[in-house]
Amino acid sequence: MSLLATIALAASGATLPACSWDRPGVNPFMGDVVAAVDDYKDIPQAARTKLKARVEARSYDEIATIRRDAIVGQAKYGAEIRDMHFGAGSVCRTVTRAKWTPQTEERGLVYCEETHCIIVPTVCRNVSRIKRLTARPVATSPVATMAAASSAQDLDDPQTQLELDPPSAGPNTGVPAPNERGSFAQMVAEPGPAPTLISPSTPLGTPSPAPAPGGFVPPSLPPGTVPTETPQPPPIPLPPPIPEPGTWALMLSGLATVALIARRRRAR
Repeated sequence: MSLLATIALAASGATLPACSWDRPGVNPFMGDVVAAVDDYKDIPQAARTKLKARVEARSYDEIATIRRDAIVGQAKYGAEIRDMHFGAGSVCRTVTRAKWTPQTEERGLVYCEETHCIIVPTVCRNVSRIKRLTARPVATSPVATMAAASSAQDLDDPQTQLELDPPSAGPNTGVPAPNERGSFAQMVAEPGPAPTLISPSTPLGTPSPAPAPGGFVPPSLPPGTVPTETPQPPPIPLPPPIPEPGTWALMLSGLATVALIARRRRAR
């Protein structure tokens, strides 16, 4: 069915047996998204009530990606989209998207109660129905892997919400963050000399280390002790300085002057 005919029938509020969804957003649903759930009479009333409450609160299970031949999400879905709402209230039973390119993608909010799932495309709000093939998510992320370990009953529980991966998450690079000082990874990453250990297996009677210059002997430590700092020997005393020639000349001239003065005093 052509796009113009689909739009014309959608404006009249008719029920269409089949139509195409080759141009998402051209004929968006203009009615009440919450009330549109009541058009699916084959869904039990209790399940419809829960779906309506969740659609109104935007408490969706996940955001799935709609492609030409598949609907990709954490759970497995069939590729078929049916009972799509158009215009002011028209419903198309069978929907095709055969003219999409392999690169065409749209997003949709998925709401599931028991075995009944609806999808609301974000581009046009065309409330539709899809089929969930299994309640176990595809194990493509840590969140999906943990959800796969849950039972099907837990996943069908209305209170169970599938969490999406945060948009800033990344692989763990193994490099510690700046605030992780003192962690094992941080100590391994920081360069520096390794401490020297004194072997605890040193047999008794082993000669002490030779004394350093000046007669200093490093103190012994208990076995297995890591010295905090290297002991230093005491300073070696330096010999007295030797006078320079000018100093000797000054001293001799002073002695000669003293001797001359003493001689003159004796002569008087």
